[in-house]
Amino acid sequence: MIKGVLCSSGALITRFNGRDPRLLREFWPHIKADGIEFMIYPSWDGRLDEITETVKSFSTELRVPIPVLHADKRIGELLSMGSAEDIEEARARFRTGCGIARELGAGLMVLHLWGGPASDRNIGVNISVLGDLMREAREHGVTLTVENVVCAVETPLTHIRRIMAEYPDALFTVDTKMAEFHLETQATVDCVELWSGRTAHLHVNDYSGGYKDFGDLRVRHIGEGHVDFGPFFKRVRESGYSGYATVESTSVLPDGSVDFAKLNRSLDTVRENLK
Repeated sequence: MIKGVLCSSGALITRFNGRDPRLLREFWPHIKADGIEFMIYPSWDGRLDEITETVKSFSTELRVPIPVLHADKRIGELLSMGSAEDIEEARARFRTGCGIARELGAGLMVLHLWGGPASDRNIGVNISVLGDLMREAREHGVTLTVENVVCAVETPLTHIRRIMAEYPDALFTVDTKMAEFHLETQATVDCVELWSGRTAHLHVNDYSGGYKDFGDLRVRHIGEGHVDFGPFFKRVRESGYSGYATVESTSVLPDGSVDFAKLNRSLDTVRENLK
């Protein structure tokens, strides 16, 4: 049985409403979630102290748990670029994220270990840094998980298998959309090692694009794409997984409002299948 179903802050605050974290206080009463997975945006550079205080106040006053923090996606992009300066900046951003996780009481962090235009073209560099990042997270009391994010060259599962071999204590976030992007949803479900204590978090989203369709990376609600969730839900239940599951599906309309009915249907679907 999972701990609960979280709503990603990224499903609620986007460019359409100015990525304003103060909106979480307004939106929360309309959401049937057990907590928030808070996502750090690179566009918040220079304002992170203020934003952290805003979110911490929201969490404390409304008693909203924030057990998971999604690290700045720029970290993976910088690691993929690979220069000494890029890697140092990635480490600094990661360190900042660990501090924010501790401030918000988030015990788990989701990391895009690779990303951006360079993606996994020099994946050895990205993987070589992981050990240091895992140690940094532990020093902050945070459990680090690597997400199966989309790749330009190989597939997420290829890299996950390599990471599992090189880092016996590495943990992962499994995202259904990311897997389906590479048509490896079933392969991910069938990866016994991944479901033998190595999966620490879930992102449950749909995908409507084709194979490696970088033009359609929109995070869809369950039922809006072609992910076969039946085998996935079955695997999660049978594996004894007991962490959280997050819905990230985009719910903000062009006018900045949120389609709460659609969002709550996705949250309910995950809860009904995994709790």
